[in-house]
Amino acid sequence: MILFARDWARFPNAIVDVKTSNQSFLRIAQLYKSMKIANHAFPLALHQPELQGVDPHSPNLTQEQKALIGLEVRYNPWYYLREVARLPPMAGPVPVPFLANRGNIALFWSFLNNIDAALIQPRQTGKSASTDTLMDWLIYIAANNTRIQMVTKDDALRKANVERLKGIRDLLPPYLVNVSSKDADNQFELTCVALGNRYSTGVAQSSESSANNLGRGLTSPVFQFDEGPFCTHIGVTVPAALAAGTAAREEAAKNNRPYGNIFTTTAGKKDDRDGRYMYDMIHNGAVWNEKLFDCADKKELRQTVLKNGSGRKPFLNITMSHRQLGKTDQWLYEAITASNATGEEADRDFLNIWPSGTQRSPLSVKLNETIRNSEMEVLHTEISPERYVLRWYLEEEEVQERMASGSFAMGLDMSEAVGRDTIALVITDLRDLSVVAAGTYNETNLISFARYILGLLVRYPNVTLVPEMKSQARTVIDYLILKLPSAGQDPFKRIFNKIVDEAREHEDNYRIISSTRLESRNEAFYDQRKIKFGFNTDATNRTLLYTTILQNAAKKAGHLVRDKPLSSEIRGLVEKNGRIDHSSSGNDDMVIAWLLTHWLAMYGRNLNHYGIPLGYVMAGVVEVGKEVKMEDAAVKELQEDYTREVETILDELKESRNEFLTAKLEHRLRHLSTKLSNSGVETSQSIDALIQQAAEERIKQTRLNARQSGPGGNRPISYGFRR
Repeated sequence: MILFARDWARFPNAIVDVKTSNQSFLRIAQLYKSMKIANHAFPLALHQPELQGVDPHSPNLTQEQKALIGLEVRYNPWYYLREVARLPPMAGPVPVPFLANRGNIALFWSFLNNIDAALIQPRQTGKSASTDTLMDWLIYIAANNTRIQMVTKDDALRKANVERLKGIRDLLPPYLVNVSSKDADNQFELTCVALGNRYSTGVAQSSESSANNLGRGLTSPVFQFDEGPFCTHIGVTVPAALAAGTAAREEAAKNNRPYGNIFTTTAGKKDDRDGRYMYDMIHNGAVWNEKLFDCADKKELRQTVLKNGSGRKPFLNITMSHRQLGKTDQWLYEAITASNATGEEADRDFLNIWPSGTQRSPLSVKLNETIRNSEMEVLHTEISPERYVLRWYLEEEEVQERMASGSFAMGLDMSEAVGRDTIALVITDLRDLSVVAAGTYNETNLISFARYILGLLVRYPNVTLVPEMKSQARTVIDYLILKLPSAGQDPFKRIFNKIVDEAREHEDNYRIISSTRLESRNEAFYDQRKIKFGFNTDATNRTLLYTTILQNAAKKAGHLVRDKPLSSEIRGLVEKNGRIDHSSSGNDDMVIAWLLTHWLAMYGRNLNHYGIPLGYVMAGVVEVGKEVKMEDAAVKELQEDYTREVETILDELKESRNEFLTAKLEHRLRHLSTKLSNSGVETSQSIDALIQQAAEERIKQTRLNARQSGPGGNRPISYGFRR
């Protein structure tokens, strides 16, 4: 079958069937193309071109055509879904062609690549019917001597599931389905004796021991767990079932037969025992992204998924909103209204929200809603050679120009990256506090990850790294402070550090790092000062992050959060025992990374040293819900004029060799600083620090001129600091 771009070479006669009558497949391929997915045509693959335009359901097919269709449908699941599969009509007599959408194609592609995946989407969007269509292909066409197992929450859902399978099977062309009186055809089990396949079902058990026995009895290479958050003791059944199926999956892999696990559900409650288990499993997976279609092969796909999730094995979280599935907001409104769903029920069933029950969020309902409404599609997905995924909320062609023209903070929350925690990265534009990029990483070599961060810092010189100083962050920082100088970058200007932030308290060190050239520094120079890098989240700072900064960040930039995983983590924060933390079923790695960028914007000092222009930080912030008045616009324009004048005077001050002129310029700077402060600009640094910086630049230049004009002036000069 064709899954990756290179697979087309294995089927040299295969074509892209642009003449298919199933318009949904043409639309999905075109959508992938518009998303700049190189491997966008695989859903239209046709191995045998002579079948183009042939209707598999025609009563006038020749035996040869039937044989060709039988071969195509067995080895090409996209042809089966596109041309052969039909769904029973909801109303009327005419069967419905299978409709491709971003959710079901993602699920099928992941399963066919043997990557476990969860599909979460609103009710009434075909989640169950899509999976049943795939199962019918396995049972009656593609699999051999395979047991497939489905577990759901109760007997009513089990019966409904089996009835759907029968309905889809009965709409397949008879010449493709070999069933007989020997086959089981009841409400609990289906078989295809001719192929040696068996589809069995089970329901959640009320006791822990029964749930364990149910799981242990499921020795299957293919599982579907349906509505897991509502299955009693699902946290017992799933591990037991997956352990029991280990040998079956290994055998299937050895024989190149289908295997894998599918989890389909609507959202559940995060603080419910069973809901919490499923929430953790699903949200520890890598976030689905169509850019995965462009992986080279299964090996690269598994590596990418593993590195960008939080679990110990490759797992994909495919959560699709109504818009991503092609449904309008009007459809959503009518669906909620027709179901009489309200409150948490509507949130779960139609908005993919996992509520926290009785636990109280530190943010107001309105702010949480603002943050959720800010979620948007990833505009550009960047995958590094090391397989690290960065989700950009800028168009690909916009990234370079935007990153070169602004100033940004990169918050980094480190972990040990061994499957128990996540490394989280958030890049925020300091002008309006909008999230421009985000990523989550796991199961990685920390030196490899440090090289990745180094590459980002070199490529985007206007980014200031703000790493939380915990766990393995020291390894990454040690690597960066040794490697950045080789790239012509001063670590003290690229990584947040206390020497710069507390320049007055560390006056000697600040003078040294400001006046000493990169070429003059050795490893010992950084070893003596490396403890000053990074943000220390002690009890006091953590309280500040989760109180003042969280509230201000939500008010000033809640409408610019954009990233779905980040939004989910922010909205998952709860108050417990007088302390704000993530819920027992969630994480806060991305929240910390996000808050670190806001801390720099709100509390960071001497930001000019990092190359962040005076007056830039938060100059574009407009709190959600506030109108921009004419007088506000005039004030902002005046602020920008003051800021430009300050920058001009600073340049003159660095070049001044006249004491009278220097004093005059310094006086003007202090006057402008007062005006900026009065007009609401948060300069994030004292004017004294700017004047001191200019003075050190003058001294440095004077010494350089004196040495170059004296004896040996053409010799290389060392500018190391001397006591």
